[in-house]
Amino acid sequence: MTQIYHQYKKKLSTKVILLSALTLCITFSLPYANAERYPDVPVAFKYGTGARVDNNLYVGLGSAGQSWYRLDTDKASSGWQKIADFPGQPREQAVTVALSGKLYVFGGVGKDSASDTQVRALDDVYQYDPQTNQWQRLATRAPRGLVGTAATTLNDTQALLLGGVNKAIFDGYFTDLASAGGNETQKNAVVNAYFDQAPADYFYNRDVLMYDPAKNQWKSGGQVPFLGTAGSAITAKKGDLILINGEIKPGLRTAAVWQGKTQGAGVKWQQRPDLIGAEKGAVQEGLAGAFSGVSHDVVLVGGGANFPGSWQQFNAGQLYAHKGLKKQWQQPIYALVDNQWQVVGKLPQPLAYGVSIQDKDKVILLGGETSDGVATSAVTQLSWQGGKLHLE
Repeated sequence: MTQIYHQYKKKLSTKVILLSALTLCITFSLPYANAERYPDVPVAFKYGTGARVDNNLYVGLGSAGQSWYRLDTDKASSGWQKIADFPGQPREQAVTVALSGKLYVFGGVGKDSASDTQVRALDDVYQYDPQTNQWQRLATRAPRGLVGTAATTLNDTQALLLGGVNKAIFDGYFTDLASAGGNETQKNAVVNAYFDQAPADYFYNRDVLMYDPAKNQWKSGGQVPFLGTAGSAITAKKGDLILINGEIKPGLRTAAVWQGKTQGAGVKWQQRPDLIGAEKGAVQEGLAGAFSGVSHDVVLVGGGANFPGSWQQFNAGQLYAHKGLKKQWQQPIYALVDNQWQVVGKLPQPLAYGVSIQDKDKVILLGGETSDGVATSAVTQLSWQGGKLHLE
């Protein structure tokens, strides 16, 4: 998330860098020895979005611009196929769910129109029909700007969206930067004023938003009993929601993990164990932009990014918690086994801000951003089998 605040003073479109596929040195147990490895996405992309419809994986947007791609996992050797371009403005951090065989794409950060001079938190909704290979913008707007939002499905009939930035504050930051023009003193004043606030003063979204595509209507699922987050990972386990980490203000992440169970028209929440440090005795700074999913009832979390030392500075009274710190992309993979987190392996490279797609008992990691902001086209499969992590 924090990188967005700086990068978006430039054009939204990002030069994509093609990377070769990574060679993985992995030990497989017998059930996975002949598993087919999915091919890399045709372009390197980060801050994109995607979902699965039947046996097909779909990814697009982010630094891929308006492009979208489809992979039939039953015919993976045929590779990715380009589908119809997204008809709306390019954007990053949109979220996507699959409902009734169609894709629903929500919000993101981008321009309202090609002539717009600054980016904003978007609230529009688009639908893609795989049967006709056609997109359409729906006649609705989300009740909140959707940047840094986490999304999943509820009973396979509705979309559920959590967290995200406050649109007025987020958009206002870019307005103030634009007003400062080339005056570096004024720009620094805007930046310092923006980052030097307590977490609650960013008013990240605490409302649980539910969208019913059949009625094209939004409704409230109540509020979460914790600070709103941006860039959280989300997954579902036996119908319950698992919300993992995320930033509670720009540059400061939380290690908290929450579980939500639908109850009536709302969601009842309970806290799960905090994510542990990557090494014994190490502080877990919390993750934003991490990958997550469930394999054989075990929650898996990998990658993400944070600012090591941010909690130390924040606890010492510095509200601009990541000031002077270097962003770090993470590599460890964690598993929640018997209600305890374990470090169970590492990704092939440090990685964040890609797409996680649940594919039965596998978690598919697509694209993302590795160290120093470089986009990747790599596809990795995670699964939990026989008490061990498997990578493909």
